[in-house]
Amino acid sequence: MKAIQTLRPVLSGLAASASLASLGGGVLFVAPERADAQGTQPSQSHLSSTVRRFDIPPGPLSDVVSALERETGIHITLAIHSIGSIHSPGVSGSFTAEQALHAMLADTGIRVRVTSPTMAVVELVPASETVEVTASTNALQTTTDVGRLPDTLQSTPQTITSISQVMIEQQQATTVDQVLQYVPGITVATGEGNGGISGDQFRIRGFDASGDIYVDGLRDFGSYVRDSFATENVMVIKGPASESFGNGTTGGVIELDSKKAHLGNASSYEVTGGTGPYGRGVFDINRQLNDTTAARIVAMGNGQDVVDRDHVYSNRWGVLASVGFGLGTDQTVVVDYFHQHSDQRPDFGVPMNSGVTGVVGVPVTELGVSRKNYYGRESDRDLMDADVATILYKGHFGDWLTLTNDTRVGHYTRDLRFTPSLCLDVSPLLSYLYGIPAGTCATDVSKGNLNTNYVIWPVGGNTPKSSGAENVTTALVRFHTLGMRHELVAGVDEYYQHASMKFYTPSGTETPGTLLNPIYQNSPGFSLVLASTGTNSRSWDVGPFISDRVWLTHQLSVSGGVRWDHYSVRGNASGTIFNAPSQFASPKASLLWEPTLHQTYYFNFARSVTPSGNNITSLSTTSSILSAQSQPNLKPQGSNLYEVGGKWSLLQDRLGATAALYRLEKNNTAYTDAITGIQTTTGDVDRVQGIELGLTGKITRAWDTQASYSLMDNKIVYSAISAFTPVSAIGNRVPYVSKNGIALWTTYDVATLIPSLHGHLLGGGGFNFRSDYFVDNANSLHIPTATTATAMLSYDLERYHLGLNVNNLTNTLAYNSAFGNGYATPVAGRTFLFTFGLRLASPRKHGGF
Repeated sequence: MKAIQTLRPVLSGLAASASLASLGGGVLFVAPERADAQGTQPSQSHLSSTVRRFDIPPGPLSDVVSALERETGIHITLAIHSIGSIHSPGVSGSFTAEQALHAMLADTGIRVRVTSPTMAVVELVPASETVEVTASTNALQTTTDVGRLPDTLQSTPQTITSISQVMIEQQQATTVDQVLQYVPGITVATGEGNGGISGDQFRIRGFDASGDIYVDGLRDFGSYVRDSFATENVMVIKGPASESFGNGTTGGVIELDSKKAHLGNASSYEVTGGTGPYGRGVFDINRQLNDTTAARIVAMGNGQDVVDRDHVYSNRWGVLASVGFGLGTDQTVVVDYFHQHSDQRPDFGVPMNSGVTGVVGVPVTELGVSRKNYYGRESDRDLMDADVATILYKGHFGDWLTLTNDTRVGHYTRDLRFTPSLCLDVSPLLSYLYGIPAGTCATDVSKGNLNTNYVIWPVGGNTPKSSGAENVTTALVRFHTLGMRHELVAGVDEYYQHASMKFYTPSGTETPGTLLNPIYQNSPGFSLVLASTGTNSRSWDVGPFISDRVWLTHQLSVSGGVRWDHYSVRGNASGTIFNAPSQFASPKASLLWEPTLHQTYYFNFARSVTPSGNNITSLSTTSSILSAQSQPNLKPQGSNLYEVGGKWSLLQDRLGATAALYRLEKNNTAYTDAITGIQTTTGDVDRVQGIELGLTGKITRAWDTQASYSLMDNKIVYSAISAFTPVSAIGNRVPYVSKNGIALWTTYDVATLIPSLHGHLLGGGGFNFRSDYFVDNANSLHIPTATTATAMLSYDLERYHLGLNVNNLTNTLAYNSAFGNGYATPVAGRTFLFTFGLRLASPRKHGGF
């Protein structure tokens, strides 16, 4: 009976959900009015209603809490110790005890939960719930909203970059790869309107992270290009994180926080038009159904032709539906359903001249070929559908125990047809073996002849179908032993994946054009034939995990944890049975020193393991398992991180600064052929070490900035001779790693300088500098240094929003993706976007509609 009473707020919302049909129009672009939800959470445990006089002066929150405890007798717990440094306005005036709690937190972005008539918990609003335009964007003062990582970013001993919803909206970033463009250390194999052979393909510090994309702490199993319409904010954890997230995570983790139902009514509508042509519409409606229940729906439609890329288009639509039960209470359940459909033309970019001894290949656009040239054919297309359902439960049991139980089920389909065009020399033997015309494209280009035929490789595409399910149960326990404070995290992560795939084979002759004049139309009689058989694979993983952070003193703490994975993958590839079970541990250990509430210094060690086929829904790993039949050395990849750093909150916590020194070592490195998808383990040992600096937040109330610098000294320190690496790669640079990266995004509210101007007039922009890198371990294919810039101007007045964005302001020739077998995708040319938005919001209601 007691359990039913505890869950009553959740159960009571089930009847209210029937009123979803009454939702009205608009999309939450950014809703300042929703800030009233911060610090005003409803509770089932009421405090005394007696009104009394308070006179507690402003100061650090920890001091104000102590004074309020003395005057009211309420035991107030800070959920995260470091938030005690945040400035509180104090409490002055006549209030009830509950009103005094809220007054103490006014304008802080912090909320209070009353857990009993004599107890309350003060906690940060998760980053995914912080939406006020003028609020501080100091990411160090936010939490991850992932149960396995309970501390603020300031108290988490690892380099983490957070991209807020405000920044995403300002940049008009519509896909996840666009959101990540201002994060140094990330290279992308995605491109405008495509996504390569395996959807979004990211590399963090040079290491593949295509299987390390998470949404709300759960794996996103599919291979597709992710639109940002359903994303509240994005967090990048750099370096191994297997102890928290499971196998993989060699370079790090990309964590997306989805938009969720919340208390209060809010809606907005946004339309964007631009060059290309480009058109996009998003609406977002949130409705409170009763005191603890709300529903939200977000929908998106997008259509564009990519500027300066002939024949490349990207059309997609999507919807996110979210219902929250027990909101604002100690027991919450959020149920989400996500669907995205995409219809686009894959863009593998332009060829790189490759294979000529002594010649380092570059994209042919660096030699005079037009960036507009498209080397695919009219039959190329990419149809994708993703359907994902998620249930997130979170329960607070007093101030010592928090339980979360999160479940996701996803189904993904794709029909990809493409034409891989390369610039290499084809000998008579290769011509005979592969049935392609002999040619000397690479040699001709090295001699300055661009009017030469390129090579069409005889691969036609695939039709992957995949599904996955995951459940993560986590307990966060706070307690004391022998006078020392503990924060224990323990749980179990279980997931299952299934993937099947058939392949297209070209039939008929496809006559290639020249680099200067590619042929877009298919040759007469050409077709793609879908094979009757393909690959079919399944994988399972059970990973219990435990970690404990222990405060040895008020300032000094140690943290240690481990996850033990039991992983198995098996299946059938065109009649060949494969099976690859494995067990491995992923440890992590940290030392933290916090001399003040505004400073953190740390040392961190972490190890990750990537087994064969760790993400079977990606073509590369499904095919790589099959290739293991002839590769007995296909062992798990492992990586070790050593990092020492500091984090500081400045200017009354408005501005956050970070600095870190790190070394990341990876052994048994594997490389993936982006055409065939086959993964080859080379035995290479890679080392990436360097410095990363960051700045995030408000320099003044009107001036907002996010800036970072990354130095990555990188080298292959061991290389085994093999068919893949016939010449030792020792001493070469690690593929996909730029030694230097600088990113800056900044805005200023010009309206603060003009007294007669109402609203917010933001002007700003940013630039992204990335030094050169190689795309193969032989260092024979090279992407040059590039700097791209973006500018924006927006005006917000009451419920209206107007915006102008200019992407690639200087019309720079740069590349947003590159592939190790010889092609790179140019970024879109200078693009103008015009946005109009309308927002409506009302305060949180009591008693539903």
